[in-house]
Amino acid sequence: MRPKTLLKWIGGVLVGLTALVYAGDFVWFEFRSYNPKPNNPLETVTFFYATGVKGGKVEVFYDQPQTQICVHSIFPHQGYKPCWRFNRSHVQLISRLITDAQKFVTGRHFAGWTEAGGSGALGVDADTAIERAPFFPTDRTAKK
Repeated sequence: MRPKTLLKWIGGVLVGLTALVYAGDFVWFEFRSYNPKPNNPLETVTFFYATGVKGGKVEVFYDQPQTQICVHSIFPHQGYKPCWRFNRSHVQLISRLITDAQKFVTGRHFAGWTEAGGSGALGVDADTAIERAPFFPTDRTAKK
């Protein structure tokens, strides 16, 4: 058997097995949905947000508990994450999300704008895009 044919065959088998496992997980989830027991198949998990601070330490916000519904299965179903994706400490780090958002704020990437002189998704530089942007007055900005 040629190597390309063998790789295609192995890839097809892996895709087929994944589809079969997902189908079985879905059927098992639906069966348990029609015959529910407490915390099965859906469970409410309480977790806390945490953020990194200086010195490599983590500050956990215990005064702000968060709840989320998860599903007892291998794959996500009906828009719920599997319970195994929540770590056992019930602490979710959010510092990575903040640093990613800061890249957009400092780079002026909102609405396709880029730094002055660059060409963004709007096809113009940032100053021209700001001039062309519509202004909708609000209660705070409306002339009185």
